[in-house]
Amino acid sequence: MSHPEFTRRGFLHSTGLAMAGTAAMTMGLPGLARASGGIITPQRKALVFIMLDGGNDSYNMLVPTDRTHHKQYSRTRGNLAIGRRELLGLDGPDDAAGRSFGLHSSMPEVQKLYNRKKLAFVANVGPLVERLRKEQFYDGSAQLPLGLLSHADQFKHWQTSRPDVRENQGWFGHFADQLQPSLSAHEIPMNISLAGHNIQQNGAHNLPYSIKAEGSVGLYVKEEKNQLNEVLLDSFTKLMNEDYTGDPFMETYLGLTRDAQAKHEVFRDATKGIKAPGRFSGSDLSQQLRMVARTIKAADRLGLQQQTFFLRYIGWDHHDELLNNQGYMLGVLSRALGEFQNSLEEMGIDDRVVTFTGSDFGRTLTSNGNGTDHGWGGNTIVMGTPVQGGRVYGEYPSLGLGSDNLQDVGDGVLIPTTSTDQLYADLSLWFGVQDSALNTLFPNLHRFTDTANGGRLGLFA
Repeated sequence: MSHPEFTRRGFLHSTGLAMAGTAAMTMGLPGLARASGGIITPQRKALVFIMLDGGNDSYNMLVPTDRTHHKQYSRTRGNLAIGRRELLGLDGPDDAAGRSFGLHSSMPEVQKLYNRKKLAFVANVGPLVERLRKEQFYDGSAQLPLGLLSHADQFKHWQTSRPDVRENQGWFGHFADQLQPSLSAHEIPMNISLAGHNIQQNGAHNLPYSIKAEGSVGLYVKEEKNQLNEVLLDSFTKLMNEDYTGDPFMETYLGLTRDAQAKHEVFRDATKGIKAPGRFSGSDLSQQLRMVARTIKAADRLGLQQQTFFLRYIGWDHHDELLNNQGYMLGVLSRALGEFQNSLEEMGIDDRVVTFTGSDFGRTLTSNGNGTDHGWGGNTIVMGTPVQGGRVYGEYPSLGLGSDNLQDVGDGVLIPTTSTDQLYADLSLWFGVQDSALNTLFPNLHRFTDTANGGRLGLFA
């Protein structure tokens, strides 16, 4: 098998030429109705998904502060309840039930963003196959998500929004199938992961490009002339130019290595010299978001318009020591979100970026003694200048227990009142997906369109 001779400078030149022309459209998701011009309108936009891996106890993140509902919250949560005076107040308006809300005391940056109307919450959201009542949950007359309350399954459902099947392709992946149908060997994918391979960005024809907080991964030899650098470069050049004709395994392995190095060189050169202004703290999450900000700023150099990013913040499975451990982690999350949004604003690109969180599931409202167990519906964050912030979307549930709470199926495990389909439909429309394509992108979405606004949350103007 022949291949072009590899040289460092010639290689860099050839990979640069490969960056042009990435916006062609084609069929990627089987059965996806193709409207004129494609199903996604190309435009400069980025979606950033932060997965709070393990199941965030989000009813200690967003808490009612009016006396009536906080008393109910305290009675249910017991030794895990946070006092009214400890909560960070959120500006109104109150919700339809007259509830005002506050945040965990470790989230002042999120409080500020909410009150600046740059951030909103979506209440009691989770994977649903169809709407169901509590009695249907008990008698089995409605279809439930596969593996309900299971980390592995619910983690997957949050990435696919297809909880009736065990799917290994996500909706970010389907975006890439549409926008980058014939990705060249050296071209950077629109889906960039700081968490390695993931289902969310996995398409029928496309895989995410994995980077680290420091940037892309590959061999780098300093340009300065010295004996060690020359030996390293010569050895690398020889390796890349080896000919393993007749050995399919070695040819395939070497091809992947060449491709990975090519992408590394392109990504490194595109982001070189681009700084994310502002101070970023030392947490892994903050440093990863700093790299995301730099990569979004480098979109033109990368030949990209739309981009998606996937991050994981692991460790939210707080069966024990909830108050201490979650408080620390919410603080890390809040600082990272505040730093990221501020940096985007300083760069003047905040109008094209929306960041949102997900988590395996909400947790039980009741205490297991020092923590909480696996639940279902929970509260999530949507942040960005395009968001109509300063609001709690969806239906924040009653936090009481038993027969009076129509969402409680036991121990404060809450049936979601908003499906991930509804949240993702709003995000997809903002990203440029045509309305006519949503029901194929999210096959269960039509089951949640019988409410006001056709099931839309109205996150964007």
